[in-house]
Amino acid sequence: MSLLDDVSIVVTPNGYKAGELYAVIPVPSYGSNQVIDGSFPSGTTAWTEVGTVSYSGDEAILTGDGTKPTQLIQSITGFSVGSSYRIKFNYNNVSSDSIRVNMDGTLRMVASSISSGEYNATFTATATSQALRFYAYTDVGEIAKLSNVIVEEVLVASADMDVTRATAATRVDENGLVNYAEVIGDSALTGNNSNFDTGIGSWVGYNGGALAHSTDKLEVTFTSGESGATIATNSLISGGQTGKTFKVRVKIWQGTTISTALKIYIGGTQENITISSTPTYFEIELTPANSSGLFIYRSVSADTGTFFIDDITVKEVTRDNVPRIDYTGGGCPHILVEPERTNLITYSSDFTTWSIARATLGANITAPNGEADGYSIIATAVNDDHFVYKSISVVNTTTYTYSAYLKKGSKSWARLWNTSVGYADFDLENGVVGTQSSVVGSIDLLNNGWYRCSMVYTAVSTGNDSHRIYTLDGDNDKTFLGDGSTINLYTFGAQLEVGSYPTSLIPTSGSTVTRNQDIFTRDGIGSLINSTEGVLFVEMAALSDDGTFRSISLSNGTPTNRVTVRYNTTSNSISAFVYQGSSTILSYNNIVTDVKDFHKLAIKYKSGDLAFWVDGVEVATSTTSFTFLPLTELDFDRGVGDRFFFGKVKQLQVYDTSLSDEQLLQLTGESGTDFYESYAEMASALTYTIQ
Repeated sequence: MSLLDDVSIVVTPNGYKAGELYAVIPVPSYGSNQVIDGSFPSGTTAWTEVGTVSYSGDEAILTGDGTKPTQLIQSITGFSVGSSYRIKFNYNNVSSDSIRVNMDGTLRMVASSISSGEYNATFTATATSQALRFYAYTDVGEIAKLSNVIVEEVLVASADMDVTRATAATRVDENGLVNYAEVIGDSALTGNNSNFDTGIGSWVGYNGGALAHSTDKLEVTFTSGESGATIATNSLISGGQTGKTFKVRVKIWQGTTISTALKIYIGGTQENITISSTPTYFEIELTPANSSGLFIYRSVSADTGTFFIDDITVKEVTRDNVPRIDYTGGGCPHILVEPERTNLITYSSDFTTWSIARATLGANITAPNGEADGYSIIATAVNDDHFVYKSISVVNTTTYTYSAYLKKGSKSWARLWNTSVGYADFDLENGVVGTQSSVVGSIDLLNNGWYRCSMVYTAVSTGNDSHRIYTLDGDNDKTFLGDGSTINLYTFGAQLEVGSYPTSLIPTSGSTVTRNQDIFTRDGIGSLINSTEGVLFVEMAALSDDGTFRSISLSNGTPTNRVTVRYNTTSNSISAFVYQGSSTILSYNNIVTDVKDFHKLAIKYKSGDLAFWVDGVEVATSTTSFTFLPLTELDFDRGVGDRFFFGKVKQLQVYDTSLSDEQLLQLTGESGTDFYESYAEMASALTYTIQ
């Protein structure tokens, strides 16, 4: 019998969107739509309107008068009391005001400052007839547009996990690059507003700029002032979109006698670019502070001439709450779950803001993020030590981790040093830690010769400490004669964080930045968890052997009814717990060689027949009888929002039977990595894709 016959939940590093990590199994299913005219055909009478509501292009447009909410209401019948239902719709906030939706008085959503997207939530029916209400509040003019409203019964629940972080976060992507985990939207520009195949679309001249269609591109001519081209002024980026990040990608090149300096501008933010006669793609990120159009214009006002524009996209970038599928180490990816950390270095990669001793900097080196964001360190012609440094305030007795991405140049050794505490030396040729003085160093290979080097130390006083990056002549040898021209070392992405181990890079550009902790939960899935018998299986690795509790649990939302696998306070200990009420049904601590390695763990629970399996070995059993309260949720914590899991997960499975010893050996043994033959086969079977 295949393990597939008994598995009820499978979570792996696969499809996702902001706020959600898709489960492979089960595939959710739904009943018929209970909403009448949810696509808002013109002349619909199914909805009750309060205030000004109009309909256009399958959208309902809610317009405010500045005094009272505009409402759109429909009474829906045919609910089964106690059953679960899904409400889903698309929305677009035109103004900076908010849109809300209620199901018979229960607040479901507030979408203030959200520009657009799909809303998707579940609720439990409390009556056979319930009123669905949309509210747009007190702005004047168009506030929001609604489309594709659906309310349908949940026939098979989804095990997709809710992901909360509310900040951006980086990961190592499938190409081995350190980049943000993000979801990219569609371009706001299409047709002739984007590629100029047959015209110039809605583009107009800016401040004296003259536009013309030139075969398949936009030609911009100007004679005086800072002139250029613009599109959809004050409407491309609306009030509801300010504060969001947009990626602008555009091909630009010189025509006649134009300066090479141009600006790309949206809503109070801009970036300078330098063009040439060769058609070149530029990609920049802008976060508009106000509503605006897109402006491309010259930066220098003293010259005249032309330049050409083609192939433009403007795409919204979402990074908050995006789960991280991480490829650190290569091979199959894992789900990365980290605690909150703050990078105390205010310029993580702009080393021109650092102080420098007996060295010079070179810029525009290809960095671990794939961009020209790295710097080189060149020792001057002095027989001494050569380094860059940053003075940062630390607190006495606090543990810190100082890290940076380093790559060898003419010298193979480098050093990280807190001058009040100690240092660690790193061999960037062979990837090993050299001399360590009062710190604990570590080194990890990234790609293209880049290593992430780190050292953990405890501050010995409160105040400013110098944090340095040295180029060395060898292990514990910091003095040598440079020549002022040879690149000795490359550097990128420095980080100082409170904690006993390094976490993913937190980029900074002028201030400290905090990345919130990752939280993974899924409640309301009692139909997918057999509370009488089953198996919780996880393949996971810890970020550190740091002596803290870190749990993954099936529970009913309380710590007294749960099945939990966790890292313990004991070094290299992984524990299994089954609790029912105030009774401990199974409790076992298993010591492994290193919790930072991946281990396959399974807890079998059935009254009178419990077991804990680790890497193909049954390490504990229990014959205690019990009767569970219903298990209704899966959480990367103890079930009550504490003892959060921080680590890496390659796969998680829940089975609705207790499984045999042969099956548990197959599941947790060396050859039983997956119930599919490979992750590639699993990926081909996915219903969901990245959105």
